[in-house]
Amino acid sequence: MLKTVGTKGLRIALVLPMALIFAAAATPAQTATSGPASDRATARYEIDFMQDMIDHHAMAIEMAQMCLEKAIHEELRQLCGEIIAAQQEEIQQMQSWLQQWYGISYSPQMKPGDMRMMEKMAALSGAEFEIEFMQMMIKHHLKAIREASKCVERVFHDELREMCENIIVTQAAEIEQMRTWLCDWYGICKDRPAV
Repeated sequence: MLKTVGTKGLRIALVLPMALIFAAAATPAQTATSGPASDRATARYEIDFMQDMIDHHAMAIEMAQMCLEKAIHEELRQLCGEIIAAQQEEIQQMQSWLQQWYGISYSPQMKPGDMRMMEKMAALSGAEFEIEFMQMMIKHHLKAIREASKCVERVFHDELREMCENIIVTQAAEIEQMRTWLCDWYGICKDRPAV
């Protein structure tokens, strides 16, 4: 219990905590998340994870842009638009963190195998395209979920951990949706293991 003597003591009791709050707010935040990870191995992991996930997301965006042009179901085109928006935002955020935390400027890179897969998909149309697209995007999302699951356990930065958790939840839901469409639209109802 706060004990004061007269109004002067009350003013001091009220002003002192406010002064401390303002002083703390005026001091630049030196939190654990404003710089690199605290140890080299974790820092290297974060850098590698973000660069790899930027590449991975860029591939998903390329696939989804093709989907916008070629898909015959409006629901699938809508999902592809959502994939593009979410993954572009995550790429920009990871690029920002790489720069902020590690002084690294990074742009997505596509591997030769990814380019061949895109060429194969570009040659398809209609139902063939939709089936191939959904099957490939499911595999692509499963890989992202595997990597994001490791990320949750290994990263230093809470913001990156939260993004990894979001990747897991969002992409698992998208996988389930595409599996449902494959079954409903095309009768491809293989065993559907939990994501």
